Amino acid sequence: MQKTGMAVWDQVEIAQRQCAAWRFPLRSIWVERIESEWHALSLPEKGRRAEARSMFIPRTQKPESSQWRHYLHRESGLVQPTPVLPDRPIVVRPDRSLTLLPGQSTIFFLEIPVWFRLSTVGPRAARIFEEPLCVLTRTWFGDPVTGDLCWGLAARLHHSIDSVETSAWIAVCPLMIENDSDTDLDFEKICLHVENLSIFRGTLRLWANSLNVIFKGPDQATQIEIVHTPPGFEQGLILVSAARQPAAGWNIRKTFGMLKYFTDF
Repeated sequence: MQKTGMAVWDQVEIAQRQCAAWRFPLRSIWVERIESEWHALSLPEKGRRAEARSMFIPRTQKPESSQWRHYLHRESGLVQPTPVLPDRPIVVRPDRSLTLLPGQSTIFFLEIPVWFRLSTVGPRAARIFEEPLCVLTRTWFGDPVTGDLCWGLAARLHHSIDSVETSAWIAVCPLMIENDSDTDLDFEKICLHVENLSIFRGTLRLWANSLNVIFKGPDQATQIEIVHTPPGFEQGLILVSAARQPAAGWNIRKTFGMLKYFTDF
């Protein structure tokens, strides 16, 4: 096995006493199968790699570490690596000050680092483990009583998909926002409940669901729609991981409550 780019998410057969490695720009993951045990190790990369790749390695070359974890599962060695979105909302801090004037609309392309999930394949498929491919900071969003424990992410909000680099470990979320109010909409930090979003796999990129947002003003509920069909910016997208907590479309009270703090009003 020697794969690069999106092929790192293909199924792979790990035989007895064989070790596989998935190496991403910021983190590498090793998985070894010994009888009914799966041994897994996740370590940060010392130097940023240009692209993701996966391979088999001799067991003599596996890292020596006390952080190896052990999972018991007796099924066959066919496993499925899958990109999944983080398990908490993310609070995005744009790299520059942005203001959407009244009556205006725009689209942003947001890059979200994914998690690595490894599952067995078969009649009794089971998740072995999950691991973030980029360590995010913990943060709180909203008021002390009804707010959310989140992950923090400093990111650039791209206006064009052409400025977003292709990547096998970043999911692109198209964020379409309309300011349907008579007040400025300032972006200092944005909270997105990514646990409501799925991931689609394309030829060059991973995609999250598109979001349509209509801001009505600081004293009114913000409307949001999760578009459940694949984003229309790349052809041939396939669903690879469903939302952790599926949500419907417009007028979800839970989402309204979250979007009350969408731009920290």
